[in-house]
Amino acid sequence: MIITPYPTRYTTPWRLSDGTEVLLRAIRPEDEPAEHEMLSSLSRETLRTRFFSVIKDISHEWLILFCNIDYDRHMAIVAEMEENGKQRMIGVARLIMNQDLTSGEMAVLVQDQFQGKRLGTKFVELLIEIAKERGLEEIRADVLTENKSMLKVFTRLGFSTRWVSGDTSEAVLKLKAQGTPVQSAPGPA
Repeated sequence: MIITPYPTRYTTPWRLSDGTEVLLRAIRPEDEPAEHEMLSSLSRETLRTRFFSVIKDISHEWLILFCNIDYDRHMAIVAEMEENGKQRMIGVARLIMNQDLTSGEMAVLVQDQFQGKRLGTKFVELLIEIAKERGLEEIRADVLTENKSMLKVFTRLGFSTRWVSGDTSEAVLKLKAQGTPVQSAPGPA
């Protein structure tokens, strides 16, 4: 069994649209307390739009699954900022490769006070690049249909979106067509 080393190549400084400096990097097992703190501080609405329900108990076992990942099949990028001398996680984006390794599922979560500051867009752009690097043919995300801001991000970045059932829509981005890479739609920096 080969353990994939920590992917340092995804570590990069970045600025939110309000100028706040953040560090984007792959998640690490020791991020469990920071992820717990972030999830515990989210509004009911943010929890509902990300997990499609309000989560009342954030268990240790659940956090282990979120933070101890196989970087070959699952990539999670966190955004953290320094606050009062310590690092604070303010968002996380995940790309989980499907078993066939030709497609992947993505999800994005941004802490309430940092929404609307282009972090969600930056996360999706990073996941698109990672998916291309991994040779995926397509990536998709399930989104509550009422989450218009996230659907706009997906549309702006070249995803096709469609209502699928109930209150859920699907966003799909084809990365390859007939064996040829497709260029992603240019997005703001």
